[in-house]
Parts: sequence; structure tokens; C-alpha cells
Amino acid sequence: MKHFTIFILLTMFLSSKSADTVMVPIIFKGNSIVATSDLEKVVGVKKPSPFAFWKDKTAKVNTILRPKLKETFQLFYRNEGFYDANISSEFTSNGIVVTIHENRPILISDIEIVSDLDLLESITLEKGSRFRAKDFGETKQNIRRLLLSKGYCSPELKTKAYLDLEKYTALIKIDLEKRKVCHFGKVTVKTESPTMSKDIILSRLQFEEGDIFDIKKIQESYNSLYNLESFDQLTLDYSRNLYNKKPVDIIFKEIKNRIHTRMGLGYATDLKFQGKFHWEYRNFRGNGKKLIFDTLVSDRQKSVENRLYVPYIWSLFDYHLDFLNSVGYSEERNIHDFDEKVFFEKFFFSHRNSEWYNSLGLGIENREISNSVSFNENFFLIYPFMKIIYDKRDSKLNPKNGFYFSHEMEYGLPYSPDSTSYLKYEEELRFIYTLSDVTLSTVGRVGSIQLYNNNMPESKKFFGGGAFSNRGYGYDKIGITESAIDDSESGGFTLANLSLEANFPIYKSFRGAIFTDNTMISDNQGIWEFSNKVITSAGIGFRYLTPIGPFKIDMGVNVHNRHERAFHFQVGQSF
Repeated sequence: MKHFTIFILLTMFLSSKSADTVMVPIIFKGNSIVATSDLEKVVGVKKPSPFAFWKDKTAKVNTILRPKLKETFQLFYRNEGFYDANISSEFTSNGIVVTIHENRPILISDIEIVSDLDLLESITLEKGSRFRAKDFGETKQNIRRLLLSKGYCSPELKTKAYLDLEKYTALIKIDLEKRKVCHFGKVTVKTESPTMSKDIILSRLQFEEGDIFDIKKIQESYNSLYNLESFDQLTLDYSRNLYNKKPVDIIFKEIKNRIHTRMGLGYATDLKFQGKFHWEYRNFRGNGKKLIFDTLVSDRQKSVENRLYVPYIWSLFDYHLDFLNSVGYSEERNIHDFDEKVFFEKFFFSHRNSEWYNSLGLGIENREISNSVSFNENFFLIYPFMKIIYDKRDSKLNPKNGFYFSHEMEYGLPYSPDSTSYLKYEEELRFIYTLSDVTLSTVGRVGSIQLYNNNMPESKKFFGGGAFSNRGYGYDKIGITESAIDDSESGGFTLANLSLEANFPIYKSFRGAIFTDNTMISDNQGIWEFSNKVITSAGIGFRYLTPIGPFKIDMGVNVHNRHERAFHFQVGQSF
């Protein structure tokens, strides 16, 4: 069954006509099953967003399309399963009127599957439903993706649709023999590069020669290589199949424009207006290194930071390590009941693959804390730190299913009798599940600090509130929770935070959300000592899906004190 490309007819017709034509309204009558909006898309009707209420919503088309309207819509209706549809058009004082008699559609009478692999989750067709060429093609693509994801690259697949135009039925037959599992073959880097070594390229791959072939591993390798931001073009060619082995040829062109800068102004509910500047030198001195400079200026925050990223600095038994060094200065005013200035130096080694991220490093900080009564205290901290992430979500930008776990830990070294010695843990667990286009998400976060010697900087303690915590409050506005409505301005030694959210469709890329956030912060020291009251907030949100993640607006309020509320704007996913 071939899939018709209707726009070819229109393109050929348009190319032979003059551009000096007239736009007139187009009106559809008689269609009851196929939506008018789908018919408008066939002829390229563009209407303003429903939210732009001040604009004219009348659907208009170019008058030169009229001679081809009948043929175009007949092809479209065949694709939609209506082989007896009658279509006519006429020019009236109101515009072009298209009259449609859809008549009886073709229905799927049966789906016969002969397969040595479970295909049920890949088949979008349903017995008794209308036969659509789009759904049939989608099913074939789903089966091919399933086969490649399980390593079957040379199957025998036959998919046919037998149409009975007298009985208005379609019989679907799917015959599959998966045959032998395929494996990744030899990996070849074909580009001769003066600045990018072969080892750097191979260290980003999520597969090795001899592994079972998996198309997901190809995509993950693409993503890992592109994260170096060192290529203008990149191809992983796996089209060859040699005796159930698929060699992979890597071809790339290095980036020409290596220096990138951007400036911006932003506004956050608690941090007010901010100005940001970012400078980045990609593929700095080759091999995917990056030199980065960031600065932020606002009434409440100032920061400047310089980072050097070096991929594949060392490898042991194919376990490669990347290196990052960060040095900078930051200060905060009027966010807590104290002000702070921090000079910092951090360096760490990290390793990332498709599911795991591990890092280990050392931090050096000088923190100067002061408050309104002229109290001033300096803390010089030296601490090793580590972070482990296990990510099984189906997408990093907009996950629909899966789970995510992270563990962070740092230990303040007792390098002198006056030094602050402590152990700080923080764990996070996320679950995401989608049912009928409603995505249910939960995030649980717990943390604990054990203080061994001397005082601890207040800013190192736990606070709650903000877009990634309790959305009924501003950033870090929740201290030790004393009741369901009261909290102190001091940070705590123990934290527990639980967020639940239901995300549902509204219109096209617009989605809505309802959520509840629960926060408890205690001054008890020790591992997982939870005894304080919980502050609970609830609210609604709106999301607009973009290629870089959702743009989010959340409005939260304390369920026991409606005077305590906050708005949050965010780009990116928090689940």
C-alpha cells in the first residue's frame, strides 16, 4: 500500500503559475469524520493561534489551487480510508466552497500476524477501526524500529493490506521471521583530522565491536559526540550488513566557527532582573576541549566563572575519564537573612555513558558570611565530593516514562583545629509514567548533614522553596519547618521533599499541570532524622513544548496559608 504525497501535486501546479494571485476564504461542508483543520492543512491554510484573539481566523487559500482541489482531496480521503468520497467545489461570493460526501469508510476486518517476535506494542492498527495509510505506514516503521532495537538487522518482513472495495473491508497481514541477531562490526573513523584524535571519537561511542546491534546505541552515540559541540557535520553510517555484522563508519567535519557568545536579560520572581553574558571557545586547541566564561549581574546576585573542559584525559580498560576545572567568585544579597561572598575552585573527573554518570573531585572555597548586625565570619573549606546518576528515562528533554536516581556526597576535611568538618548526603529519586497522554511524575529528595567540628556556613545547610522544590515559595525561602505554615530563616541539617505532578494535554504543544509539593527541614543532625512539620503547597502550571524542553509557568500556594504563594518561570524539565 503506497503512501500518497499530496503536496507534490500542489507544488507542481504552483510552480507553473504567476505569484500575483488572490487569497480567498475556503469553506468546507459535509465532512463529519475528517476534521476541518486536517482539510485546511492539505491546502496549506495557515491561521493564527487561538490565543491571538484579535486576529482574523478566516481560513484562506490561493485561488490558483481551485482546479486541483477535487483531485487533491480525493487522494487525501483515500489515505484516510474513504474510497467512495464525492468532492466538489464552487466559487461563491463567500469564497471557495468545498462540498464533501464522505460516504462509507474502509474498516479493518482482521489483523493476521505470523511472527516469532512479540509485535503487539508496535502495531497501532486496531480491528474495526478505519483503515488509514498513515497508520499502516506507522505500524511498519514501528516494527522496523523494534527489530533494530533488539539487534535484528536482516529480518524477512512482509506487510500487506488487502482491500475489498465491495465489502468496505481491509485485511492486514504481517509475516515476520526475525532471523539471527546482528552485532556491531568494525568501527572506522574515516575523517583525517588535524585536531581531533581517533581516541576522542571512540570514547564517546556507547557500543563496541561485537556488541548486539541496537539502534538506540547509535542515537546515544550521536548525542554523546554532538555534546562535544566540535562538529559542523557528523555521520555514523551503519547501512552495510556483512554476514549479520554491521560495520560503523564515522565521518565528520570539524566546527569552523569556534567562538560563541550570547547575552541576555531575564527576570526571576525572587532574584529580580538579571543580566547574563556567556563566552565559549569550542574545540579549544583541538580534541573537543572547551574554554568557557560566564558572568551574571543582578541586584541580588553577582557571579563570574571560568571553566576548562577536557574530554578523555585518561582511560583505563576502556573506562575513559573527562576533566573539568572551575574557578570563580559569587555573591548574594537579600535572599536569606545573611549575605555571602564566595571564592571557589573546583576540579573533578567524570565518566558518562548512556545510563550512568559518575564524578569525583575536590572543592576549595572561601566563604564570607555577614548579616545586618555586622556579624562577619569566614570559612575556608576543603572537601572531596562525588556524584552518581543512574538515568533510565526515555528522554532527557521531555520524559514520558522511566526513573532517575542521583546520589551526591561531600566531606569537609579537618585540615586544622579551626576547620569545619562535616559529611553531607543528598539523594533524589524520580518516577515518570504516562497513561493515555497524561504524564504522572513524582520526585523525592532527602538530605542529611552530620557536623563533626566547629560551625558550618549557613549557606551549606538545607533550604527549600523554588521551581525544583516547593513551588508555593520563592527560591530557598523555606528554612527549618516549625509547623504547616511557619518556618525559620535558618537552614537545617535534614531535608525531605516530595513533589507529585499530573501533566495533561490542552492544545497541540500546550499542556497543563496540577501539582503538590511537600517540604520538611529539620535542625536534627544525623542520618535521616525526620521529626518536623511538613509545609504543603499545591498549584497549577502551564507548559509549552519546545525542541530544548518545555517552557514552564507554575503558580503554587501553601494549602494552609493562601497568603504564601509564588510564581515560577522555567525552561527545561524538572522530572
